[in-house]
Amino acid sequence: MTVAKHVVKITDALFSSSLRKGASYVFPNKISFEIRQGEKWCIWGPAKEKFIDAVSNKYLSEPPLAVTYGNVSKERLPRIERIKFKGVMPTAHLSARYEFFKDEFDQTCEKFILDNSIGSRAVDYEVQTTNRYVDLDLLEHLLKELKLTDIRDRWAMGLSNGQMRRARLARSFLKKPDLAIIDDPFLGLDPTATSILSQFLSKYDKDTSIIIGLRYQDQIPDWCTHVVCVDQDGVEFQGSLEQYRDQVESMRLQLLEALQLNKPTSKYTIEDLVSPHKFYRNSHHDITKIPSVVALKGLNVTYSGVPVLKDVYWDVKQGSKWHIQGDNGSGKSTLLSLITADHPQSWNSKFVDHGVPRRTGNTNFFDINKRIGLSSPEMHALFLKKAGDLSVLETVASGFHEVSSNNFLRAFDTLTDEQKKIIEMYIDYFHLDPEKSFNALSISDQKIVLFVRAAVKLPEIMILDEAFSGTQTEQLLRAHQFLEQWPGTVFVVSHVAEETPKCNHFLRLLKPGEYEIGDVD
Repeated sequence: MTVAKHVVKITDALFSSSLRKGASYVFPNKISFEIRQGEKWCIWGPAKEKFIDAVSNKYLSEPPLAVTYGNVSKERLPRIERIKFKGVMPTAHLSARYEFFKDEFDQTCEKFILDNSIGSRAVDYEVQTTNRYVDLDLLEHLLKELKLTDIRDRWAMGLSNGQMRRARLARSFLKKPDLAIIDDPFLGLDPTATSILSQFLSKYDKDTSIIIGLRYQDQIPDWCTHVVCVDQDGVEFQGSLEQYRDQVESMRLQLLEALQLNKPTSKYTIEDLVSPHKFYRNSHHDITKIPSVVALKGLNVTYSGVPVLKDVYWDVKQGSKWHIQGDNGSGKSTLLSLITADHPQSWNSKFVDHGVPRRTGNTNFFDINKRIGLSSPEMHALFLKKAGDLSVLETVASGFHEVSSNNFLRAFDTLTDEQKKIIEMYIDYFHLDPEKSFNALSISDQKIVLFVRAAVKLPEIMILDEAFSGTQTEQLLRAHQFLEQWPGTVFVVSHVAEETPKCNHFLRLLKPGEYEIGDVD
């Protein structure tokens, strides 16, 4: 096979998604773009997803041969792996992530990675690996470099968000693609997980060319050799990162300034939105009189005898805002699942809920969740899978149901006039289109819709687990300003400072039996 110098080459191409006469073009301007072997590109800008689709051969090009791939023979199409991180692996129930419930459909982390190359049956695994249809040396390399060796036998559905993301990368790279396109690879990861992924992508040199897609506010890694900035009209500029580094930073600052100067207005204020809350203006001058909403008194959680949380003592006062910190896999999701009663070990007398120890029989899952609003990667995945055709109006309206009921039916007409008014205020304030379907929204707007969904029932407790990962700057600032005046209790999990709303306390999980509690400066 003759190896060409270019990996992907686009020459004066227009792109469309349909063969229909009169179909509009994805970009009004012609696109010329080329990636050569050994280069690592960043696609950056507001139209990065459309451009990634074009490079991935998802659109029809005009002329038809305007897109060519140089690293392939005439006998086959290019192997392109596009990896997108929209939430996490969907589960049948939110509690499935927090305990080792095994059945015939469960698989280990290693089996999950291998399935993409050899099929899903155990017999395929044995026969094909024996005959070395899978590059086992590459498998070991991927497990080592992505820090998966020690968890290769762990149940895949029990992996943390960061661990699952690394497993998905290994799953794709094991196929030896000619081109790997990773959209938002670092979104929502803690610094440790970000470093692991960045180092892996930086050092990877096994005949797979790499492209990453990043948002305007993201810092482009130094190992990227080139950048292409794409807006709605097409390519704004492209070339070496060194050449355009100052221009990238200048554009970022200009964007932030423009967003500050051109904020959309609403006929409602934050006070209008929060004033119906039961704790609005419920101030306590004596901290000793503020009631606790959650108290852990030496709580322990184990999986098959292995501790995940150990001897945790924690008192959460009504109206406080907490940043739950810790590396991926440190127990943050387990802790939140205890609060929502999704976790099988939630019914524990060392978990005190509003002054009452949780025991089977003295409370129930649905009563607990009437007081809780939730936005999380799992919720996002469930909506994408089960309720993507719901309108924004109906998606927000579903927030008045229990958070984990999996009830995604249209419900707006069943609500009270007061509830409908609250939905109207929130949709207007966050500049959402009530008629648009959830699936038709950008990732940023999907995140905001799920955040609004969590808030509209005016819960006592709001749980925001990576709620703003991937959210555009203007909506992000709007949500953060809203939360500063929110009178309820808030738990936040976020690894990116810019995406973290203002909190007054933190709980940092280090390892089982070790944690830190303090005030945010």
